[in-house]
Parts: sequence; C-alpha cells; structure tokens
Amino acid sequence: MASSFFSFKSFRWVALLALLGASFQGATAKAAVVSIDLTGYTGDNAGASVGGFRQISPFVASPTRLMIFNQYNSSGLYTGLSVAGASGTYGVASTGDSGSDTPLKFGAGATIDGSVVYGQSYSAAVFSNPIRGAVGDYGPSSYIGFRTDAGQYGYIEVTWTASTSTFRMISAAYESTAGVAIQTPSAPVPEPASAMIASLFLGGAAFKRWRSKRA
Repeated sequence: MASSFFSFKSFRWVALLALLGASFQGATAKAAVVSIDLTGYTGDNAGASVGGFRQISPFVASPTRLMIFNQYNSSGLYTGLSVAGASGTYGVASTGDSGSDTPLKFGAGATIDGSVVYGQSYSAAVFSNPIRGAVGDYGPSSYIGFRTDAGQYGYIEVTWTASTSTFRMISAAYESTAGVAIQTPSAPVPEPASAMIASLFLGGAAFKRWRSKRA
C-alpha cells in the first residue's frame, strides 16, 4: 500500500511539473519585441538625398516596407517616414489619412495599439509636405507608431528639426504577435551614482546657504 501511495504521489508531482513547464514554454513563445536593424540608415534623413527615397524591405514580413522620403513630386518636397504594405491594415499612426493630417508623436513609455488611426497616405505620415508644411520639432525620446500589413504594432524613435528639414532615426522595433500592443521605451532612470552625486551637490549647496545665513 505504501509503495503504491508514494507512486501516485510522485506521479502527481511529475504531472504538476510538466503542466507548469508547458505553461512556461507557452508564455515564452508568445509576444516578443523585435528590434529593426537600422545599420546604414541613422544619418540625416536616413541617407536619402533631396529628390530621392530609400526603403528598408522587408523589415518584418514582406511586403511591409519602411519608406524613407526626401522626394519631390508635382506638388513639392515630401520629407519623412512612411510604412507601405499590401492590405488595408498598415500605416503610420496619424490624425487622419489626407495631406493635411500629421503623424502622431508618442513619448517615452507610451502604448501603441489599435486605438488610433493608421494612415496609409505618405502625405499624412511625413514630417513635411507642401500641403500643410512641416510639423513641430521632435526632440529626444520622440516616437512615431506604425502598424504592419500583418497587424503588428511598432515604433520608430526619431528626431526632427523643422528649420533644417532634417530627421534622424534612432531605433525601431515591432511586436512579433499581430494585435498585441507595443510600448515605447521608458525614459532612462539616472544611475545610482549619478543620483547620489546630484544629491550631495544639492545638499552641499543648501548647507552652504544655511551657514552663510547663520554667519
């Protein structure tokens, strides 16, 4: 009896461990953020000379393409980024899908999901076009969001200087699983050593003011 009891107990433990292992594997096989290789595309306007354009294709799953514009057409010069695809689900997060619309600017720690419009018109996606002019500057920790034709969400970290019509791509990534939201990187937290030095400096300054008042 004892041996059969321990055999059953052992079986239960083995079954439980197997179940936990399967659950863990399932969790790790789910969504993952995948970085996009921007090697060769981090210079001014991603290396696109005035009057031309470049593309990173495919960067997720063909036929999705990251389009880099610095190009003239019959209306004028279009400068910025756009996402091209084959179905009606792709685009850059924007206020709409016309030449008068603008790309949405996301900050650090922002969520990019299906709650916004994804314009397929490159006129709405670019930073500057002859219809509405240029958008305001994009400083550090600025991001544009996009959705691929497979329904994956992603972001591109960028800077944009309107006065010089210059943008730079810093980093980019997408969510591997369609329909799963992606979050832009959080703002960097100061290193403990840096924070300690700043605290000591502020404390010293306050102490100096206190002593001068007492004197």
